[in-house]
Amino acid sequence: MPDDSFKEFALDQLNTLPNVRTRTWFGGFLASLLLFTASPAAWAQTDPHLAATTNYIFASVPKSDIEYEDRTEREFIAFNPNYKSLRAERADKAQALGRQVFAREAAGLNILCSHQILFELDWLLSDTADFKKMDGRLRDLEESLAHPENQAGAGEQDPEDGSWGRCSSEWFFKVNASYDHLAANKNEKPRYATHFLDRINSPEKLTNYFLSVAVSDIPRTGVDNLREFNESTANLMRLILRDRPTDYAYDPQLKAALTNLFLQRLRNPATGFWGESYVRDGRVQFVDSLSMTFHIISFLGGDVPDLPKVVDHTLAVKDLDYPVGWLRKGGYCNHHEMDVVTLFKFAWPQASAAQKQAMTIEIQKMLHWCLTESLQPDGSFKVDSSDDSIEEGNSNGVSFLSRLGYFDKSERFWTTQDFPEVAGIREKIIANIKKHLASGGAGGAYYQGALKDLKSE
Repeated sequence: MPDDSFKEFALDQLNTLPNVRTRTWFGGFLASLLLFTASPAAWAQTDPHLAATTNYIFASVPKSDIEYEDRTEREFIAFNPNYKSLRAERADKAQALGRQVFAREAAGLNILCSHQILFELDWLLSDTADFKKMDGRLRDLEESLAHPENQAGAGEQDPEDGSWGRCSSEWFFKVNASYDHLAANKNEKPRYATHFLDRINSPEKLTNYFLSVAVSDIPRTGVDNLREFNESTANLMRLILRDRPTDYAYDPQLKAALTNLFLQRLRNPATGFWGESYVRDGRVQFVDSLSMTFHIISFLGGDVPDLPKVVDHTLAVKDLDYPVGWLRKGGYCNHHEMDVVTLFKFAWPQASAAQKQAMTIEIQKMLHWCLTESLQPDGSFKVDSSDDSIEEGNSNGVSFLSRLGYFDKSERFWTTQDFPEVAGIREKIIANIKKHLASGGAGGAYYQGALKDLKSE
């Protein structure tokens, strides 16, 4: 699978900016590499409490999960033998432009349009071999940086179809931006009719769309559909199940069609996970996705069968990289650990004593890492390659801590432990977010969500 080196290189440059600390796994910076890609087991060596072990027997991991990265890259090369060199050439250009995007956000400038384009470039470089589209988006990114006066327009509604995300070109990225806007502005009545949802507004349309992205044939198409499938699942589930926008007339059978599709047809019965399927070796193989599983279980409120099976597989893949497992380049990141903790929280009432012991040990390790390595003295969190903006990086850190009950003892499902330092940390995080609220690279929706998690709106 292609890596995120263009984004990682851009993030590294933020180390030279005042009051901004970042995390990078870019190979040229050995000190950062050694510090931040250590196996999570290494954190346990620094604290005897974290060295606890369990006799819990982990489930076996399917071969298709283990070989995902290597297999995917080979398939892109099968589609285009020059794939690696053509991608590297464009990644070099994206690196230089990405440095500018993150630096301007760190400086407090509105950079929303450029972030939307960079978000899409990340997908093109990671999940496609469409070099024509990459070149077009690179030109668009250069143009957006050359005209900062146009950045704010990215947050305006498009009169043509009523969507947000005007600097995105792909429909599913517009849906993503539209959900973010609607979530952050719940009482706002859209100026234009939201016709962008018409594309999926019947049981047949919805089913046909999801089935079209649920299976990838990379050697034939040059596209891994996982990102689109995951993004669309997350955003359309939230929009449809929560009746947003409130004035949009959804088909009355749409909710039932959505839940039936994901609970009955698109789940891996062996692991309880959701993910993408791939045409391989003359058949269709399923690859589990932690992120998709988190999204679906979260937005169904945990009302999902076989949650103990989900716990088994989540624990089994703890040492694998995304999209299957918890890690990013072999190390923790708040984004994925938030997903893990949320799954554990939903499953906790149904879990066995052995599962609860294993989950508690893993949560303690993740919390220790977050508080000692990710959280910074000024209340910010280190940004890593899973974060599409500084705003999202800080939001992911807050969400991880919030969902395990760090800020609210009543939500601390996994332990009775007290955290006496929490009040001071909470205030530092709130102050940092409010300082940067107006310049969030995702438009402010993630900062608003973080303040809600911190009970400071």
